[in-house]
Amino acid sequence: MKRVLILLVGLIALVGIENVSAQSRNSYFMEGSYFRNDMNPALAPTRGYIALPAMSGVGINMSQNFLSVDNLFYQRDGQVVTAFHESVSANDFLSKLPSQGKLAMDAKVNVLGVGFYVKRMFWTFGVNTNISADMAMSMDAFKALKTLGNGTYDLGDTALEANAYMDAYLGTSFRVHKNVNIGIKAKFLVGLATAEAQFNELKANVTPDVVNGVINGTFRANGIFIDNRTEEIIRDYYFYMLDNINNFGAAIDLGVEVRLLDDHLKLSAAVTDLGFIKWTTGTTNISGKLSGDFYFNGINLETQEVDGDGSFEAKMDEVPQGGDYISRLNFSVNAGVEYNILKNHIAFGVLSHTKFCGTTTYSELTASVNFRPTNWLSATFSHTFLNHNRPGVFGFALNIHPSVLNIYAGVDFVDTQWVNGPTVEGVQVPLPRYMKSMNAYVGVGFNFGRPKFLKGEKQAKIEKREKKS
Repeated sequence: MKRVLILLVGLIALVGIENVSAQSRNSYFMEGSYFRNDMNPALAPTRGYIALPAMSGVGINMSQNFLSVDNLFYQRDGQVVTAFHESVSANDFLSKLPSQGKLAMDAKVNVLGVGFYVKRMFWTFGVNTNISADMAMSMDAFKALKTLGNGTYDLGDTALEANAYMDAYLGTSFRVHKNVNIGIKAKFLVGLATAEAQFNELKANVTPDVVNGVINGTFRANGIFIDNRTEEIIRDYYFYMLDNINNFGAAIDLGVEVRLLDDHLKLSAAVTDLGFIKWTTGTTNISGKLSGDFYFNGINLETQEVDGDGSFEAKMDEVPQGGDYISRLNFSVNAGVEYNILKNHIAFGVLSHTKFCGTTTYSELTASVNFRPTNWLSATFSHTFLNHNRPGVFGFALNIHPSVLNIYAGVDFVDTQWVNGPTVEGVQVPLPRYMKSMNAYVGVGFNFGRPKFLKGEKQAKIEKREKKS
């Protein structure tokens, strides 16, 4: 039991500490940015690059469908109170919640990355650290928080999945036709930690004297940093990690780009992180069933002992170590349409992004206007539809890429509608009204070696346009 709890806490801590973006949507139509290659391996940057550790990319990505300032804070008698204040009725709060809550977080840290051209082929290799966590839960959890008292609460159909792994990748992009690029990126994966839990039945009956209920479900977990020497492992984490690598896997990214109408119109599509990890018994590998009744009657303040039925916890401790198993990565499907005008200085783009997280799917549709006033400066303004996003929530990004330096900063889901939040030490805090997702990314890299064939193509296009005019 303790090993399961430590593993779950460790994964949650990792997600909380390493909240960095897996993909920056706004970089997709930025020709000078090397981050777009993460979303579609066919989209090669205009120059080679070197991405250094701790500088190449740091960000945050989170998406959920149930809480926003609009349903979490309320005006009552001239004061801002939370949904759990006694002046807010249960119906006012609960009626604004979906039938099932969904939460997803992704993390990706570029440990090292290099990209370069060899004649007309673009090559890239590097190492990334990846973390993801997904949860689906019953809204009875919020009902319990709001109306905790006599009654029955059904938290069934609750599921949790979290993974932490590293990947070493090798990718290439090349032309199969003068107007068609394809890209492929192969990844070797090393699994660090994983945990999955599925509760098919989870009910609690609450009375003034006791909480009792029933639970039925399954769980499995694996982590290379969990054993009886927890304190030593935390202190020497990375050395221990390198000595205990037993979980391996593979993944692939595939992409295509088609350029039409003298490169004014561009169509692209890709699937990324299509792969798996095999978790072995050589590490802390636990699996089994959660089944039993339970009751809780409080905590003895003198002895700090729990007054409850210990039979359920004992059943978990008796679960034997699980065998090898395979987990699938959360993969994404991206499709983009771009049309540029004014000699490619302005482009309009639409990006469809769908992420498959276990049994849950997240879909987004982002429309953007992309400005390219010079060869070394790009800016994007966007709005994302779907995914429970509301009008007035925008994104923007800036990419500065002169001959040597490449600086990228982008953010999605910036709410333009702000309301007065709670008062903290006499100051009323403004809060975004509708925002339910966050995605921010900052990265620094170094450019080198613009290929000769791209220079020649650019000059040829300029001459062709001059002849038409």
